[in-house]
Amino acid sequence: MGIPVILTALKMKSQDLNIAELIDFEAGSVALKGRRLLIHDLWALGQFRKDLIETIGEEMARRILTRKGLFWGQADAAGMQRLYNWDSIEEWIKSASVLAQISGKAQVAMNVVSIVKPQGTVEIELTCMNSAEVSQHQDQFGIASRPVCWVTLGYLSGYVSYCVGKSVYFKELRCQAMGADSCAMIGKDIDTWGAEIEGELTYFRTADMQKEVQEFTHRIREQQRKLNSQRMRLRAVRQIGTISDTEVRSKSFRNVLVLAEKAAAFDTTVLITGETGTGKEVLARHIHALSPRKNGPFVPINCSAFPDALLESELFGHRAGSFTGATENKPGLIKSAEGGTVFLDEIGDMPLELQSKLLRTLQSKEVRPVGGTVTDKVDIRVISATNIDLSFLVEEKKFRKDLFYRLQVIHIKLPPLRDRVEDILPLARHFIETFKKRHKIKNLRFSPVMIDILVRYQWPGNIRELENILEQAAVLCHDGLITPDFLPKAIVENRPAQPQDLFQQTLADVEKVHIERVLEFTKGNQTKAARILGIGESTLYRRLKLFST
Repeated sequence: MGIPVILTALKMKSQDLNIAELIDFEAGSVALKGRRLLIHDLWALGQFRKDLIETIGEEMARRILTRKGLFWGQADAAGMQRLYNWDSIEEWIKSASVLAQISGKAQVAMNVVSIVKPQGTVEIELTCMNSAEVSQHQDQFGIASRPVCWVTLGYLSGYVSYCVGKSVYFKELRCQAMGADSCAMIGKDIDTWGAEIEGELTYFRTADMQKEVQEFTHRIREQQRKLNSQRMRLRAVRQIGTISDTEVRSKSFRNVLVLAEKAAAFDTTVLITGETGTGKEVLARHIHALSPRKNGPFVPINCSAFPDALLESELFGHRAGSFTGATENKPGLIKSAEGGTVFLDEIGDMPLELQSKLLRTLQSKEVRPVGGTVTDKVDIRVISATNIDLSFLVEEKKFRKDLFYRLQVIHIKLPPLRDRVEDILPLARHFIETFKKRHKIKNLRFSPVMIDILVRYQWPGNIRELENILEQAAVLCHDGLITPDFLPKAIVENRPAQPQDLFQQTLADVEKVHIERVLEFTKGNQTKAARILGIGESTLYRRLKLFST
């Protein structure tokens, strides 16, 4: 729900009402600024109206539906009083016509709104077109013999009565259900009506709701104050770019977030593993944002982005004159993360000689710049990530076992997107909202057929592939509508990965697929599969265990 704005300096007019500012949509809830609403199906309401008339008779059905409208109108009038400072009582009353249109009752035009003071006489003349009640009645009964807009009469009577603090009742003079070109209604205060209204009062008379509506309005205000306070606190802790921005539906990823939240509270190392594009850096930022170091820097370092000869200098810094081109002292990226978090991405690509130096830094909380003779103390937390099986690299003597254990005090494995299908749609909608703002595309949205296509596809490139494909579609689409025409054919046709797609997969991805195909060929015989693969059975067992975690 949005935050209601009480206008003080500006005097509100009915034509200034905006549906986008009035209606709030949340999970399982539609609300009119604090009052929960329910969207009805017109056909179902028509059936209910028919059953009501046939069960208890037209007179009693009319009383029930008119009173329903009466309560509804009083509640809406109270809501409009709570939200806005109206230019006049007349403008407040005219807002009923806008709300009637927003709620789908009818298109209402108030032709005469007359309030004479101090006598307090009220006279309102209006016409309605496209009445929902007319459609309901004609669908079930055909042409009517008398007016049928009972809920609307009650609504207008309740609304205007609340506004003027005096009983006002409406009568329908002509109705489209009877073949007229429009519905015409007139409303007057009870004194002005006199004896003319007595025959109609039985449809309106019920317990006085004014006091109850006012008490309800007061409760809404109190609830909104509490809600607004909670939202302000929520905004204060949210960090841009963290996972908090999107809804998570899958159990597997909710488990990841629970583990990440626990890990964030402790100043220990975390190893994040997962396929390319699963969001390892995003999760690392999320952990940092939840940690006591959230006010410190977050410094991402891609260990595969630098040549081996330069990586040591980039990480640990250097002293002037330590090598050609080193004209001044440089602190290094690890030192620049003082008080915060260092994120070492692609840690499996770090050269062996640097691994021992990183291990010393983790153990002693010190760094020694290239060419330096003394060490500098550093206060950092290290989160690392890789899409490579580090245990395999340890076996191959390409990664230090002691560093491996030091880095994975807490190990978080990110599931691929194909294993968290429930999250595809929330992620896609999150990206659409992002692109709408980034590229200033108004009304950017999916066509309905897109949903099934996005969910069926396997997304070998995971979240990164989903984001890139949707951004391309957002830029190329017409009038903000994303249709399958703007997606690659392989996605629309849900084809398996083509040979050229293999160059976008990691070695671990290819290895997993190949082992699975060999096991399928051997009908699950691991001894035979290991022989075909050219590895020992124990190695195959470890691979399969890793794939299943």
